[in-house]
Amino acid sequence: MAYNPNILQQALQARHLTPANLSRRLGIEVNLFNRELRREPEPRSDLLKSIARELSLPTFAFYMEQLPALQEAIPDFRSSNPAPSAKTRETLESILFAEGIQKTLVELDTPAATQLPRFTANTDEEIDRFALAVRRHFDLSLEDQREAKDARAFYVVVRKKIEDKNITVLQDSFPREDGSGFCLAHATHPVVLINTQKQTRARRLFTLCHELAHVLMGQTGISDPFVRKNAVERRCNRFAASFLIPQSYVATLLGRPVTKTPDLEDVRWAARKLKISQEAAALRLEQLGLYNSGTHERWLELVHNDNPDFSEKGGGGKEPPAQEKVKLAKYGFRFAKALSSALDEGGISQINLYRASGLKPKYQRPYFDYVNSISDNELRNLELDDG
Repeated sequence: MAYNPNILQQALQARHLTPANLSRRLGIEVNLFNRELRREPEPRSDLLKSIARELSLPTFAFYMEQLPALQEAIPDFRSSNPAPSAKTRETLESILFAEGIQKTLVELDTPAATQLPRFTANTDEEIDRFALAVRRHFDLSLEDQREAKDARAFYVVVRKKIEDKNITVLQDSFPREDGSGFCLAHATHPVVLINTQKQTRARRLFTLCHELAHVLMGQTGISDPFVRKNAVERRCNRFAASFLIPQSYVATLLGRPVTKTPDLEDVRWAARKLKISQEAAALRLEQLGLYNSGTHERWLELVHNDNPDFSEKGGGGKEPPAQEKVKLAKYGFRFAKALSSALDEGGISQINLYRASGLKPKYQRPYFDYVNSISDNELRNLELDDG
């Protein structure tokens, strides 16, 4: 079968890229790249392989009569008018990873996320009331927050509570420039994926709650909670802040009044007490009038070159984390429970589970058994490493 140059044009259009965009990604000068594409009878095989990899396509696609069906890129909520946009190869692979797991959960008829609250609130007051009601729906208590060791542990608790309602939460790494996380909305099997790159667990916690808002809106898209250029993202952020820190919980969690004009140490202290990220603390306490107006923007200016929410300081010489914990961090609680049952009941084989998710057979049972063994007391102090 002959090389079909139309395939590349169609693939670039589907990925929202131009030849110039693609040449820059491949590190090839654009004029040279265009000459190589016009090479007779076809471009070099190594170039086609590089292009296929960057576009997340099989190389043989360039020899087909028609481009294989590609999923439309998901909307980017970081823009003023959310629409599909170009994504890096790593981000495309994360989206395909999440879509593959969602498809598997649907095909296996795993338990559905039913009777989820619908996010229709608009004003700040309405969103605050709705967020508190949602928190109660997910059985997330004040005690859960107070007794969690720190923000890392509270992130695990919140994730578990959300997954208990059959919302799948995954983690993967892709360039931070493409967002902090995304939601794949679905009537019965919604999926959230949190980007692990340059996000502390505390920041991931806010991202998770932001993406939960998208789930409850029924909106698929990719986000960064702290890029708010449209009304949808502002509503999702208000929800996330209110969900994590209901106004009625603040005094109990903090234990003492805060200064109206906090310095960096004041914000750091409040974040530790609230078990959230420092930026979320500055944002929420300003919303509640406990910090003066402009505190959040001033905090951003002060930490501009060293944002503490972008990296966690870990000690050297630590033992490598147990693989079952690494798998739990990546695949979550719901995936383990749903696929463990499907595997036990013969609904899926180990090899097909591996093909659908990338989870190797040798790790499947230890990971599933570990998830099923975690008690509520252990959950509040559980720390999971990315591996």
